[in-house]
Amino acid sequence: MNSLVRSKQVVGRARSLIGLLLAVVLLGACRVDNVVTLTVKPNGSGNVALVTTVDAEIVANNPDIASDLSFDDAKAAGWKVSDVAATETGGLQVRVSHHFDNPQEATTLLNQLSGDYGPFKNMSLSRDGKDTDSTFTLNGKLEVNGGMNAFADGKLLSLIGGAPYKQALADSNQDIGQAVSMTFLTRLPGKVLSTNGTPDGIDAITWNVAFDGSSQDIAAVTENTAVASTIARIFSPVLFWLLVLWLILMAGFSGFVFFTRFRRSKRTPTA
Repeated sequence: MNSLVRSKQVVGRARSLIGLLLAVVLLGACRVDNVVTLTVKPNGSGNVALVTTVDAEIVANNPDIASDLSFDDAKAAGWKVSDVAATETGGLQVRVSHHFDNPQEATTLLNQLSGDYGPFKNMSLSRDGKDTDSTFTLNGKLEVNGGMNAFADGKLLSLIGGAPYKQALADSNQDIGQAVSMTFLTRLPGKVLSTNGTPDGIDAITWNVAFDGSSQDIAAVTENTAVASTIARIFSPVLFWLLVLWLILMAGFSGFVFFTRFRRSKRTPTA
């Protein structure tokens, strides 16, 4: 089975894990924060990463939560999974990431981060131009339909044995936006030409996912120009011909010196 096809199943399981964590959250006043990061290199390769952080209260109420999380399927499908690590505030954090070789694979992975309910829809990444002069375009939509169902529908919960939490999810009146946050962050090569996200002024653009059913477009265009490579490409022919001219001049000068010495030796009388 193709690794990206297997990845779709694994990401579904990752959403299931988030769903189970959220079920625990809704039984208390806890919180789960998620950051999805798309990092792209100038040649179009890069990686997609999901970092999930649960707060200290979840850990206190569920001390075995770290050992209960299994990522064997994710690893088998080509995802790199970090160890479940403790945060400075007493919570836990885990990072799941997948490499891609080109924008087409990135598009596939981004769309696999969603189900029928969202949060990512119609995501696409494209790259036009050459390695030294490229334009990157990211488009898509952030939309969560059905509240908790975006992460914790019955099918997803059943994959990890989370059925006992279904009724708790159904009966909870807590606003999902108070229990969970999700940020989409992208790092595209080059200068930002246009975006409806929030640039950090360095190399990242962010969007925050809303959980009220509203839709938010994702749009970003960057231009990457490798100045050194471009200058080298422009001047390399000039430098080549300058080298040829220098060699010709040096050959001519050497010939002139040799000829001059030869003539002097002819004029010098022998004893």
